[in-house]
Amino acid sequence: MYQLYCEICNWKKITDGSDVEDMVEIKTSPIPRGIPKRNVEDEKVVTQKPKPQKKRYRCPNCGRVVFSKKIADPQGDLDAKKAREAHERESIEAKEKMWVEQEERRRMHEKNRSDGRKDGSE
Repeated sequence: MYQLYCEICNWKKITDGSDVEDMVEIKTSPIPRGIPKRNVEDEKVVTQKPKPQKKRYRCPNCGRVVFSKKIADPQGDLDAKKAREAHERESIEAKEKMWVEQEERRRMHEKNRSDGRKDGSE
């Protein structure tokens, strides 16, 4: 999912990239990375791959440049949040269950003491 937003006229469009054919794309050149270097072994010049730029479009309302910004999938975010909450709930329930079992074992141990002491004091 991509968002196109014009800060000048507040035009906004959320798209998956399939319906931007009707918009005018502004051509950009890639940004070169580093300086060319010469390979000592074969005496050839080696250049790094250029850095690609974000796609730019012309705003349909005011004509200014609009950048595309990648946004997360909202449904995927909701699913991840629900899964995280369910995991937290399960871990809290497991801790509570463990504490209850420990308390029961402690009570059984005190009940089965042969010397008659209840709290372990002499």
